[in-house]
Amino acid sequence: MKSIKVIVIGFILAVALVACPVEYTRNITAGIGFILGAVLAAWLGVRQRKGARKEYEDAVRRYTGTTMMKVVWIEESVDERWEPQEDGSDQLRRETVYLPTYEYTVNGRTYRYASRQTLSSKRELGRQVVGYYDPKQPDRITENRPRKPVFGGFLFFAFAAFLLWFGMMTFAGQVTIS
Repeated sequence: MKSIKVIVIGFILAVALVACPVEYTRNITAGIGFILGAVLAAWLGVRQRKGARKEYEDAVRRYTGTTMMKVVWIEESVDERWEPQEDGSDQLRRETVYLPTYEYTVNGRTYRYASRQTLSSKRELGRQVVGYYDPKQPDRITENRPRKPVFGGFLFFAFAAFLLWFGMMTFAGQVTIS
């Protein structure tokens, strides 16, 4: 809760410095506001990166067991939507989605798992895939092995770089805030 207050107060201060700079030090106060915004955006990026890393490490610790899962049921769903064409008319587009239900066995007990990952067709009934489950709670399973976060916090870092550049340009008098 304390970190949220710091973020809110920091962004309010940054916006106030940029939007209402002191008359004789207009470039300096606006530059400080942009740089303060850059620091806060970078801090949010670090927090998001750490959170993604922690989530990955928890998933690696949790999903240590593997078992074969077999597709036992496929739910077919048809999505329809109107798409505008270049000539101004609309065309109905139908898309069929196949959602599998898997069955798997752990320690002699059989479980079912309804996936949200689509299949390409109904012909995949009976297909087997590897499932990764939590040995303490075998009903928690996933089709995907946990992946390391690659771009965690990237957008915050990019925004921070932009604000930092803008703040430096404002300090240098290359950009004026009126």
